[in-house]
Amino acid sequence: MLKHYWITAIRNLMRSKLFTSINVVGLSVSIALFMALTGYVAYQFSYDTFYKDAERIYRIDYYEYQQGQPVLQSSRTHDRAALLAGEYLPQIEAVTRVYNEKAYVFTEDVRIVDQDMLFVDSSFFKVFDVKIISGSADNSLIPPKAVMISQSQAKVYFGDADPVGKTIYFNERLPFTITGVFEDIPANSSIDYDFLLSWSTMPFYGWVSKDGDFSFPWTFTFVKLREHATDIAAINNELSRMAAEHIRSLKDRGHTGRYELRPYLDLHTSTTLAGEIKPGINKTVLYALISLAVFILVAAWINYINLSLARSLERADEIGVRKVFGASRLTISGQFVLEACILSVVTFCIGFGLYHLFTGPLSQLLFTNITFASISVTSWLLYAAAFVAGTTLIAFYPANFISKYKPVMILKNKLGTGKGKANVLHQGLMVFQMFLAVAIVGITFIAGRQIKFMHEFDSGFSAGQTISLRAPASTNSDSLRYTRFTSFREEVLQLAAFKSGSASMNIPGQEIRFHDEGIHAVGSENEKKQSFWIMWVDEGYQETFGMTLLGGRNFNSQESGKGNACVINETAARALGYKTPTDAVNTTILTSDNKPVTIVGVWKDYHHESVRKPVEPVIFYHRHPHEYGYYSFNVQSREGNYLAALEEIWRRHYPNDQFIYHFMDRFFEEQYRADELFGKLLSVFSIISISVASLGLFGMASLAMVKRTKEIGVRKVLGASVVNIVLLLCKNYIRLIAISCVFAFPVIYYLTNRWLQDFAYKITISWWMIVLPGAIVLTAALLTIATQTIRAATANPTRSLKEQ
Repeated sequence: MLKHYWITAIRNLMRSKLFTSINVVGLSVSIALFMALTGYVAYQFSYDTFYKDAERIYRIDYYEYQQGQPVLQSSRTHDRAALLAGEYLPQIEAVTRVYNEKAYVFTEDVRIVDQDMLFVDSSFFKVFDVKIISGSADNSLIPPKAVMISQSQAKVYFGDADPVGKTIYFNERLPFTITGVFEDIPANSSIDYDFLLSWSTMPFYGWVSKDGDFSFPWTFTFVKLREHATDIAAINNELSRMAAEHIRSLKDRGHTGRYELRPYLDLHTSTTLAGEIKPGINKTVLYALISLAVFILVAAWINYINLSLARSLERADEIGVRKVFGASRLTISGQFVLEACILSVVTFCIGFGLYHLFTGPLSQLLFTNITFASISVTSWLLYAAAFVAGTTLIAFYPANFISKYKPVMILKNKLGTGKGKANVLHQGLMVFQMFLAVAIVGITFIAGRQIKFMHEFDSGFSAGQTISLRAPASTNSDSLRYTRFTSFREEVLQLAAFKSGSASMNIPGQEIRFHDEGIHAVGSENEKKQSFWIMWVDEGYQETFGMTLLGGRNFNSQESGKGNACVINETAARALGYKTPTDAVNTTILTSDNKPVTIVGVWKDYHHESVRKPVEPVIFYHRHPHEYGYYSFNVQSREGNYLAALEEIWRRHYPNDQFIYHFMDRFFEEQYRADELFGKLLSVFSIISISVASLGLFGMASLAMVKRTKEIGVRKVLGASVVNIVLLLCKNYIRLIAISCVFAFPVIYYLTNRWLQDFAYKITISWWMIVLPGAIVLTAALLTIATQTIRAATANPTRSLKEQ
């Protein structure tokens, strides 16, 4: 008997090629995209989970306010905070300070720039459970000039030899002794590092105080709480008490400050603060992607239900004959459920292949080569079981509905009036499916407009013709560093391809490294104080990046390193209390250490970072970056091999440093990579959503035409034109799409408006942006239906009436 059911189920699926093909395509593509997106989201949520007791690790963040308004929200703290935290909080099991840098790391044989390194306390391994391959977790990072190296980098620098005890050099040939090797940190880490340098090195060289201070927040502080320390609010209160008692500059500035714990496991998906090591990802975006993945799968399941209900009349005779010969409802339902089970197994296998295609050869095209969480055999089996079970379960309703047919009604052809609960559900599911399609297309359209707006937004500086070189690290402590740069720049500017050059600590598209909360104008009545970002630039910055001077003058070369003159931007002028930019020229400001500085010029605001952020007040000092930084040049002609000529000059001046460059327009647009990825994923979903909905409409329209063949024939005989018949057949679908738009339009506006709140500069949502997606989906639906309706409307009525 079971064998008979299997054979019958396979025959039915093979006989109904249109029904089977639509469901196979829709379900297989949907499950493939569902697995791909859940894999991507799972990878994003897996960040930092590889550490033991990661749920007990927290980062201390710092917030500073004036009159309740934030002037600084930083992921970094004062370096002395870590030394006092234990006195205030017995709940702390371990604490460590972390300071990150990109370093030039080399031996006599291997030289690599931009290596990820951290200065850390010797207690680092008590907070972060890193697997030690050689060396001691307790003692290896105690002495000055000690470094532990990752396993992969040990192989890069020393091959198969034991690196422990060997010397490796950093930046300006600072020697460090390797005291241990640790296992590589996974890529899904909020902090990347291949080298751990002992914190004691910094006071040894006199870079920082041994006991730390509360002058300004510049280092990360991580703590590991004891197992039963769960009252985070009480801990935050104690941390804030510590801030109030020890940050003496707060009182001088009329500010308040507080420290607050942030779970380490939330770093990658929480709100980004100033000074983050790596950019995170918006948790709302991840939830949106998961929701869209579920919607696509649900849409495919809705197709299955609708097509199954629509096919019910096609199989009415079969059911009637079975019932006459004694088949029970359970037997008939079982037949349809078995068909659904077979179909779901086949589609999952196809979807499995498509998943590997999407995440493999097509990942660059579809997903910008993003990383997906690896899926174990157990997970695959769970995916398969859930999908097959889900598809089988949703088949119960159409199976149950079909099995209710009474033999006498079937054989007398009394079915298919198009009324009743089944038809209401049928149309309701169709409305929901079209609602999803319209909503996804609408969200995609508005997100695409915002992304286009970001790319075309006038950032206020010249990026298209600017190239930036990573400044040399080998001369960090060289007293002649600035002199060497000016010689290098002069030789470069002798080339016809280059117009101007500048050295700066940071370049547009990169967060400014330093800030000062204590700056105020001398004699100003403005009581508002806030964090001013500090940029180190030279006299070439204005011309190289196309700054617009609104008042005063540019720097001159004689002001280099003296720190008694500055240029500010418009926002800084307003923050200091000046009504116009020219009012600020030749006035004096005091820094946090009460040093007087004269404002010699005001530049027009430009967007140093993405349009997600408002323009911040920036103070520019003429100071050459003492570590790394960038050397930028404005290119006036790209003819000839100008890059090779630039590299040749570089190697003459900086033979120990690699030639690394960025085209500024590409570097600046890197900030929008996450938004572009989101937009690209939405575009893929829109196409799939419309395709799945269209497949369902095509199938239902085909079956509807079969059911209404006689009606169409009668209408043609009575004089109805092809246009009248097409409008009649499409009228119901247009009504359903209109209903779906009524529900979709408010959802589109609400969700996109919420998403746009994350941008300081954004598009305005107009009514046509919301209505257009409905028109697009309506057009796609009508084009899909038109092929079947026109075919039915132009058919010979005598043949259709004769066949009936």
